[in-house]
Amino acid sequence: MIRILRTSDVDKSWDRFVERHASSTVAHLSGWGRVVQRAYGHEPIYLTAEDAGEIVGALPLVMIRSRIFGHRLASMPFLDYGGIVAEPNRGIETRLVDTALGVARDLGAHSLGLRQLEPTPLPYPTAEDRVTMLLTLTAEDAVWKALPSERRNRVRKGEKNGLTAHWCGTEALEEFYQVFAVNMRDLGSPVHSRAYFRAMLDELPGTARILIVRDTPGRAIGAAICLFFRDAIMVPWVSSLRDAFSLCPNFVLYWEVIRFGCRNGYRVLDLGRSFKNAGTFEFKRQWGAEPYVLPWMFVDLAPGAAPSVERDRSRYERMIELWKRVPVPIANAVGPWIRRQVPN
Repeated sequence: MIRILRTSDVDKSWDRFVERHASSTVAHLSGWGRVVQRAYGHEPIYLTAEDAGEIVGALPLVMIRSRIFGHRLASMPFLDYGGIVAEPNRGIETRLVDTALGVARDLGAHSLGLRQLEPTPLPYPTAEDRVTMLLTLTAEDAVWKALPSERRNRVRKGEKNGLTAHWCGTEALEEFYQVFAVNMRDLGSPVHSRAYFRAMLDELPGTARILIVRDTPGRAIGAAICLFFRDAIMVPWVSSLRDAFSLCPNFVLYWEVIRFGCRNGYRVLDLGRSFKNAGTFEFKRQWGAEPYVLPWMFVDLAPGAAPSVERDRSRYERMIELWKRVPVPIANAVGPWIRRQVPN
């Protein structure tokens, strides 16, 4: 008989199930709950489906409380993936989502969000406006030759300008953050806290790594945190300084990720989610990446409540424009307080 269990922490059996399930993603690893709890104080909730003591389904959740943006139960906030993973054709998905809806109501959440990577047999509508951009990795030479000549020329330009890429650990966190924070302010987006990335590097060793692009004097002008899971590499947090764009740091950075993946047996590079009409969509497509629709689910529980910010940014466009003008030190001080309340 299948039982659904709820807990605030899990043991190694959770990650063993995640590692072997064909549809699981990096976002299902138990460490993410500890990351958001350490960095932002959010409550992690793990729902496990068990049959005769064996895990047959899992749903990691985080409760985000915000007086500004509303209370949301999400799987998983701040990431592109999440949702339910379960053995197929046993009705486990329905049992897990029904339990999650009960938890959401008990905690006063306005909605439940499931960031599924694969379509799931549940009676709820799925969003179709977001895609993640996937690039197939093969031999390094083949991938290089398949790039548009414009991409190859910009990579060469960056290398001729003396830019070098370096894989790093926690010791490069400050370099990463200085680049990332400035870029987020320029985009009008509140920045994550240093504590979020520090917790990520601590809780997910071997999964999260920093990549830094430095110029000839040794200044960090491009930076990313990449995630590694099975045969895939993900680049969810990447930035370059605008005053260094002419040196082509973004191109050197992305090519280094591609080259590293090809040389180390990875098969897929996920360049991260985009809206279909966004400028980032076209940038990623020009690397040869193909769009893959993310079938995210949102179940509203508070009639008449405004949709969450990750579903409708239009109400905040004025705030975004104003944020671009905030001095970086102020943005870095206030931004994490705002960012912790926004699940996207």
